[in-house]
Amino acid sequence: MTKESRTNKKIVQAYSIGFGFRSPYQIILDGEFCKVALDKKIYLKDALPELMFAPTRLIVTECILNELKSKGHDHTSAYILAKKFETRKCPHKDQPVSSYQCIRDLVGTDNKNHLLIATQHPKLKDRLRKIPGVPIVYVNVKHQRLGIEPMTDRSKQVMKQHEIEKAQPLDKVTLQIKRKLLSNDQEGQQQQKPKPKKRKVKGVNPLAMKKKKKKTPPPPKKKTTNDNKTKPEKK
Repeated sequence: MTKESRTNKKIVQAYSIGFGFRSPYQIILDGEFCKVALDKKIYLKDALPELMFAPTRLIVTECILNELKSKGHDHTSAYILAKKFETRKCPHKDQPVSSYQCIRDLVGTDNKNHLLIATQHPKLKDRLRKIPGVPIVYVNVKHQRLGIEPMTDRSKQVMKQHEIEKAQPLDKVTLQIKRKLLSNDQEGQQQQKPKPKKRKVKGVNPLAMKKKKKKTPPPPKKKTTNDNKTKPEKK
């Protein structure tokens, strides 16, 4: 593993621990990122999982596809590539917006859906760096490979605050609510447990019963004939 790979792995782990990112990682790709990756002959379906050290979901939106399509012949290959990825529904179905605006709306103010953004757009990168917990993936044009930006100071501050909050003891009201919720969950689990079925007493299987053997009658006794007996002589 190279030094750069170890650095990328540490960044991914930091986002997982600090902000709850989980595999498969959801990555929104804008049109320009797809085009530059094609130009540098980077196969994204292999390169992104290698970058994240885990499975990934590659995602675009209708706004991103519409923008790519509108850019003409130079972006045709990038459009065909982007069409192969998962298309995520966005809130701009009736009135499409630019990919910049669409991604901003998807991320929001807190990136609650744990999205990674793959972009080459300088203005979008500057905007996303101000929001804590938004990893930015980019194409390193010089070295022709993918990279992930280091965590911003804003993200580090928020992550540190999360750690402090976890370490602090809960106040009485919060503790009571937590215990109540826990007890309700345990009661619900007990109620859901199926009661053991009573075993029915089965009758005797007639096929398994041994048939009584009929006793054969004894052979008839032979009659003794008196023919051989000598008759007494008359005097």
